[in-house]
Amino acid sequence: MSLEIGGRRIGPAEDVFVVAEIGLNHSGRLSQALELVDAAAWAGASAIKLQTIDAVRLVAPTCPAPVHVRARSLVDFFRTFELDEEAHAAVVERARAHGLAVLSTPFSEGAVPMLERLALDAYKIASGDITFDGLIAAVSRTGRPVVISTGMSTLDEVLRAVSTARHAGARQLALLHCVSAYPTPVHAQNLQAIVTLARSAGLPTGLSDHGPGLLSAVAAAALGACLYERHLVLEGDTDAIDRAVSSTPGELKAIVGAMRDTKAALGDGIKRVQEAERRNVVPSRRGLYAVRPLRAGQVVRAEDIAVLRPAAELAPWQLDLLIGTRLRRDVAGGEAFALADVLEAEPA
Repeated sequence: MSLEIGGRRIGPAEDVFVVAEIGLNHSGRLSQALELVDAAAWAGASAIKLQTIDAVRLVAPTCPAPVHVRARSLVDFFRTFELDEEAHAAVVERARAHGLAVLSTPFSEGAVPMLERLALDAYKIASGDITFDGLIAAVSRTGRPVVISTGMSTLDEVLRAVSTARHAGARQLALLHCVSAYPTPVHAQNLQAIVTLARSAGLPTGLSDHGPGLLSAVAAAALGACLYERHLVLEGDTDAIDRAVSSTPGELKAIVGAMRDTKAALGDGIKRVQEAERRNVVPSRRGLYAVRPLRAGQVVRAEDIAVLRPAAELAPWQLDLLIGTRLRRDVAGGEAFALADVLEAEPA
């Protein structure tokens, strides 16, 4: 299935589509969110992503905090990170000025109409909402691309979410392998699941990276990831809530470059002589040479032949064709035998 977000095609033949996740790292401040957009553009990201939060529609008052969050009240905690429509519009405008695509993860069905007024390029379904059929359907009905994150889920749950999205009208879908541990230990990343998801769903697939960053990004690209999402944090911001799973602008820039180089290094898989090595073929391969001067009419014996560099008309695998041939011409010592010595001479 083809996919396009913000005018950029996404697929195995394209550079990895890199999403800089602003998430909660703006700490509820518009100025910091705009600074993160600028940083994403500098780092070479393809898009930025917001999280559109309405705390009272996200968590019950008694909801326990996840492992990586310390808060007495998650309602109060998430309320800190709410951005209103005006703030969303300012972030979208700044991203557009940089030529970046804009995505958001809405955490309520009620957020979708507001995001539609801002004409976002795509929606993302968070890992925790992979069973939230109403939200999946709401974003799918917009007709915009939908990216589904798959942390904490089984393959059957992923395929069910894809079916829900398609039934609601989604025509452009993508999946992100994700492990919802913050941070994800290296041994728990299970990056081979990128391949499993792509094959099982037949969709562009990538990685929402909560791991070490550069290592997992390069591995994901090597496994065929078409999309990559990474939280972005400003240099020196040690208090950001998602700092443990975030990259600085400099780190994200290195990731973007490394993934691009990895995709380029993978090539098309066809085994052939590469242009970069073509000039080395003749100097590095061997030909068949006369060990000593030989006269016309002389029969060539094995001890008359040396297998030397550079390559000549006769390759080493043609040695048996040359042995026993009666020469039609004089061959100087150190001279390469010619194809005519085999094709035109009378065999002994």
